[in-house]
Amino acid sequence: MSKPLFSVLITGVSSGIGYAVLKVFHEAGWQVFGTVRKSEDGTRLQSEFGERVHPILFDVTDSLQHHEELIRDLTGRLNGEGLDVLVHNAGVAQGGPLGWQEESDVRQIMETNVLGIYKLTRAAIPLLRQAQSSRMILISSVSGRLVTPFLGAYAASKFAVEAFADAYRNELAPLGIRVVSVQPGPTSSAIWVKARAIKEKYLDTPYQDILARQEQFISNAESRALPVEHVAKVVYHAGTHARPRSRYLVVSKPWLVRLAGLFPDSLKDRMVMARLRKAKKW
Repeated sequence: MSKPLFSVLITGVSSGIGYAVLKVFHEAGWQVFGTVRKSEDGTRLQSEFGERVHPILFDVTDSLQHHEELIRDLTGRLNGEGLDVLVHNAGVAQGGPLGWQEESDVRQIMETNVLGIYKLTRAAIPLLRQAQSSRMILISSVSGRLVTPFLGAYAASKFAVEAFADAYRNELAPLGIRVVSVQPGPTSSAIWVKARAIKEKYLDTPYQDILARQEQFISNAESRALPVEHVAKVVYHAGTHARPRSRYLVVSKPWLVRLAGLFPDSLKDRMVMARLRKAKKW
């Protein structure tokens, strides 16, 4: 009898980091299960990759019951072999001045980026325990380390992800499940289109001048963006290395991010305000 393939479940694989992670695991010979929210995305992925890639129509904001149904279906497909790796990738990034963001936008961020992880983890723990040595990887963000203006709600969700990573790492280790956080910085994806659209949504706020003049800042960040394939390779390493680190910071200049984290708040605030004053006199 042939040895069963290693298996991985990845949320949010239609594009961006999730798609790149799916591709790298598939190329390594794994059996890949990936969630998508649109049936046409699932059809496209199935056509592109064929065998060993199994798109699943699913939304991480669904109820806990739906998460449990997903895992029951996956358990049947795996024939009792257990799930080797779970990658929590699905997420949304909506920016804007926190005092003016719609409650529905903030709620969507939290339900997707935070509660989605909680519900799927709760449902998947028994299946992860069935594997001899499983991994759970949380796609966090550099915004889980540093907060910048107009990304407050998103950063709050990623700080929550980091808290989850710490709690799960210690709680699940005795059960044979290693937990790793991957913290990407800017990546080459469609996020920059969304970033440029922020100014239109908040024209009637005191920040309209600042947001209208963010093009240079966005362009600079976009020029430093890493390919999503780079992040995917780190995720694969975290999922397969014998002794992975607890966190991987994936940015072009990690030393600068770590240094900024050591600055006192007063210094960081002065640096942020200096940039904002270039756009508007306060």
